[in-house]
Amino acid sequence: MSLRFTIVQYAGDYREAFERLSAGGKETYYAQRQSVEFVGSLAKQLEQVAVICAVSDTSYDRVLSNGVRAIGAGLRPGFKPASLIPFIAKTSPNRLSINSPLAPVLRWARQNRIRTIVPLADSFNASGLRAAIRHRLLARQLNDPMIEWVGNHGISACLALAGIGVHAEKIVPWDWPPAHSPSDYAPRSLGRDSLRKIFYVGSLSQAKGVGDLLQATARLRQQGYPVSLALAGRDADGSMAALASSLKTENAVSFLGVVPNEDVPRLMREADLVVIPSRHDYPEGLPLTIYEALSARTPIVASDHPMFRNALADGESAVIFEAGDVNQLARAIVKVLNDPPLYEALSARSEEAWNRIQLPVTMGAFVAAWLEDKPCQIAWIRAHNLSSGRYKPSIRKRF
Repeated sequence: MSLRFTIVQYAGDYREAFERLSAGGKETYYAQRQSVEFVGSLAKQLEQVAVICAVSDTSYDRVLSNGVRAIGAGLRPGFKPASLIPFIAKTSPNRLSINSPLAPVLRWARQNRIRTIVPLADSFNASGLRAAIRHRLLARQLNDPMIEWVGNHGISACLALAGIGVHAEKIVPWDWPPAHSPSDYAPRSLGRDSLRKIFYVGSLSQAKGVGDLLQATARLRQQGYPVSLALAGRDADGSMAALASSLKTENAVSFLGVVPNEDVPRLMREADLVVIPSRHDYPEGLPLTIYEALSARTPIVASDHPMFRNALADGESAVIFEAGDVNQLARAIVKVLNDPPLYEALSARSEEAWNRIQLPVTMGAFVAAWLEDKPCQIAWIRAHNLSSGRYKPSIRKRF
């Protein structure tokens, strides 16, 4: 096809990932290899495929051995989105995928009449007047005819888009193809070890609730409850390690750093509990940790983050606590680890919960159908939009 397709990403260095995986390296996040290979497959079909990574260590522009033009803008977090426009313009795209809600970039695409798709993995839960104005302006841009489809990762994230005013008929819930399922493992019961192992995977920050988890761990140990905590992820500023030290929990907390994604199921199976403590101000889409923990059949303690609402049910597929409440988090951990029948029930129900959150549209199929642009494929996308009615059984009102 004579298409020049440009993908704009806030982060996620395509060049680094492609070169690492090509050299036999491991995935650092879920479905990374599938994503890299999908983009490479497009480069074999289209006139040009370019991937622009806004946040990168260096600025570069080169064509990789798989034909993908990889561009690093060399920007830092908090950059002005308009600074991306020159990088996009030099690829001369006639199709765009804007994978982050970057208003100036959306405006540029509209002004230049470039057909655009916006597959997101974001939530829009911030409150207050400024957030409301920002969301209203974003919805106005996303509702423009040049923005043909708006995806989001998971049902709750799509409902959040509709909640800020994006037309439901334009919104398509998408997912990654599963790498594992609960059928790969037997249901679990509590072991005999007195030391109970808690596991967390993700970025290590206050907004992700890691500080709350460290405090809950310290509190439980002070109360004589034998727990240990393993944290897999990047502690970018060292603040979580410093907090663990100040709480005098260094001997009970292991900082594993960034681990290969293929190691996550094993680490979850080795743990007694997976905790997902995100605070409401963290812009979750639908964290892949939920999928991975359900697949591993390791019981979950999770916060009441709005994006978890249609994935987890309190007492059925997880035990839910109020985000940011350290006492509730500690009680939730004890509730699961002190109740063998509850523990076994949560593990046994993992498969049902996992099946319920599977979606029929994958990111790759969504983008490929839009690029192909045949009537049958556009009809397929339309049949899977948020207003189609097919997702009603998956929508929960509350935890």
